[in-house]
Amino acid sequence: MPKDGATIECYLGLGSNLNNPQQQLQKAIKHLNRLNNLHTVKVARFYQSKAWGVTDQADFVNTVIKVCTSLSPHALLKQIKIIEYRLMQRQINQRWHSRIIDIDILVYGHKVINRSELVIPHPLISERCFVVQPLLELNPTLSNKLLKQIHSHKINHNCLTELTPLNPP
Repeated sequence: MPKDGATIECYLGLGSNLNNPQQQLQKAIKHLNRLNNLHTVKVARFYQSKAWGVTDQADFVNTVIKVCTSLSPHALLKQIKIIEYRLMQRQINQRWHSRIIDIDILVYGHKVINRSELVIPHPLISERCFVVQPLLELNPTLSNKLLKQIHSHKINHNCLTELTPLNPP
């Protein structure tokens, strides 16, 4: 947990495939920015991609945002869940199904957490072009371990052909 109001650099992945997904991402970013202990530093380009995991559903729009926060990882997760379920009315559904918003903590400083409710870095970062591409836009110099995983993914996937960059709304 940050000490004395210090802030930690974090990366959050956002995705939506319901009710005008680009607007849902913008709305989620506004909700995040209303948190007292968090501010958005930079937002990557929005990308449209085919659904991942469960593929028989509408395309998703995804982005990654760089934020600075003095919230602990678990406090940040708690605030994210409030935004997703209470403020944005996300429905509890099966994994990887359609959703109005999904917000994942991808990276929290240099912290490594492996608990049932929270794993940081996010365990599927390097398997998803819709995370890899915008994350590298914001931070091309990630930790060596993450860069190795991402490089391995990029050998087998040309992310730019799997994603459609979207113009800012």
